[in-house]
Amino acid sequence: MQGITRHILDIIVISRHCTENYGPIPAMTSDMRTEYMRTTGNRTPLQEMSETIALIGPSDSVQVMLEAATRFFPDLNFRSYIREHIEDTYEVLEQSQRECDGLLFSGIGVQEAAKARGVVTKPYAQIERGAYSLLRVFSEIQRSGIPFERISIDVVTNAILREVIREYGISFHKVHSMPFAVQHREEAYLQRHRELLESGQADLAISGFGSVYSELSALGLPAFRMLPSALQVRETMERLLADIAARDLRSAGIAIQIVSLHRSDEQNKNEYEYMRDEGRIFPELLNYVRAVQGSLFNVGKGEFAIFSTRGVMESPVHLDMFSHLMSWGRDNGIVLSSGIGIGSTAFEAEKSARQALGRGRRLPQGGFFLVHGDFIRGPLAEEDELRYRTRVEDPAQLRIAEEIGISPSHVDRIRAVMDKTGKSVFDSTDLAACLGISERSARRILKRFLDSGYASLAGKETAHQVGRPKMLIKIEI
Repeated sequence: MQGITRHILDIIVISRHCTENYGPIPAMTSDMRTEYMRTTGNRTPLQEMSETIALIGPSDSVQVMLEAATRFFPDLNFRSYIREHIEDTYEVLEQSQRECDGLLFSGIGVQEAAKARGVVTKPYAQIERGAYSLLRVFSEIQRSGIPFERISIDVVTNAILREVIREYGISFHKVHSMPFAVQHREEAYLQRHRELLESGQADLAISGFGSVYSELSALGLPAFRMLPSALQVRETMERLLADIAARDLRSAGIAIQIVSLHRSDEQNKNEYEYMRDEGRIFPELLNYVRAVQGSLFNVGKGEFAIFSTRGVMESPVHLDMFSHLMSWGRDNGIVLSSGIGIGSTAFEAEKSARQALGRGRRLPQGGFFLVHGDFIRGPLAEEDELRYRTRVEDPAQLRIAEEIGISPSHVDRIRAVMDKTGKSVFDSTDLAACLGISERSARRILKRFLDSGYASLAGKETAHQVGRPKMLIKIEI
């Protein structure tokens, strides 16, 4: 195996700044480890650090969250990222995720607005406006003495609203409810409240949006703010911390991704065209590497290695991001194949990445696979993605493979397709696509299934072109 691992370690010794995106490794000196901890703030078993949580939302909500969170979780660190309008919360995503271990959004509107225009890669949670918030605001309204037979309320679901009204024993003459919907902007809620209040259809408005409440109050209209309660902050924080702990456990391990320019017409490409393709794909790769918080190395002609951690690289967001990068390449005449390897050591991760890359290179349009231990997934982020074993140890499958006369991994992969799709009838084209082999090899395998009694002839496909119709084989394993 070509020594990507050794190449990387040599670079680490020569250039200390390359360690910014790695956890400490045994070869690092104490000075290097100290510098790493200073620059990244990442935790390691050698130096425990308490989690830092980002509190994101309008100022009044963040103040309630901060007071409750510091009271219930005194050992944690909290940072506030304030945006009064939910449409602006995406602006703090990059900074908050760089500085914190998890994100706590003040409500679903803040969370969904951030996700709509940004990428959330860290564990996150939002404080639901539920029973606690409603009871709190109803108590405030009663103390105010303002009539509230007709109310206009947003954000909370109708189910929660009905349950709280029933439990609280309030009899409203009319409730104008506007539950949260992703497609509605804050302005829509503001206009609806204002219309109901100014027309006399509602006595007061209750809003979970800080900006809506502020603007209604500025207009002199009776409005009440529905804030998160301390108990809701505590419960949501406990869930978020559990998610962070689970992510930390899952993230343990080194991830290496190898990206290769994949061309079936390589002999028709001259050196200039080859260099041009590399130059065009490199800036796009840099954007991806930045997102996975990794380090990028050119390890050969048309081949790059990316070092990161398992949790980041395995996240659905980043898998989907690289799938879009591959599509961009195809649209621009550049076909990529890629493999991700997960391991407890760099050597193990590289070996798995090479194995995954080999699977991808078998596909004419390039493929994207992941290998971890004895399991392989792929093509990643595609509708036909499968998970199956690279090494089969199940005695029953080994016996079936031996009796048919094919590889045990082929048996496992065919079974994975059958389990996922419910399909048991294949022709040679289907099986070739399933196993990443030629149609001629697929016909040979189907014949072995028939000859061994593990399949039966289900029929023949009606021929729409010149030639013999294809046999439809029902596989019985």
